[in-house]
Amino acid sequence: MPNKALTVLIADEQHLQRLYIEKMLNQLGYHRIVPVQTFEEVQILTAIPAEPFDVLIINAGLAAHASGPQAQVRHVLVYDHLDLGAPVGATPAVLVRLPGVPDNVNLEHFMDIIDPPEATMGLRVLPWLRELSRARAGGV
Repeated sequence: MPNKALTVLIADEQHLQRLYIEKMLNQLGYHRIVPVQTFEEVQILTAIPAEPFDVLIINAGLAAHASGPQAQVRHVLVYDHLDLGAPVGATPAVLVRLPGVPDNVNLEHFMDIIDPPEATMGLRVLPWLRELSRARAGGV
């Protein structure tokens, strides 16, 4: 069961992209989400000395404005990132960079790293492994 206390900041200039990511997070059980459009909004929200955001999901175009990862964010997912070289500055606990827009599988795996499923729930089968086992069962 997802940790409903996790706070997520989504930063993308495109409104539909923010909605798409927010909807995927909602489907995974995360609802404390703040979508923003500009890097200036990211700076303002992450500069507040209150409790830091748990997750920042940001478009690489906006992240390019940063001199390094934000201090008030625990984990970062940068997407549409073409240059996957070493990050500059201090890094958060988890920093994942994707070459394209995150899909359901990418986002679920990222959130599983940050918020692992409870061990009491049993073995969790990855979607691609489930599809592979179905294909083999039908083809044999």
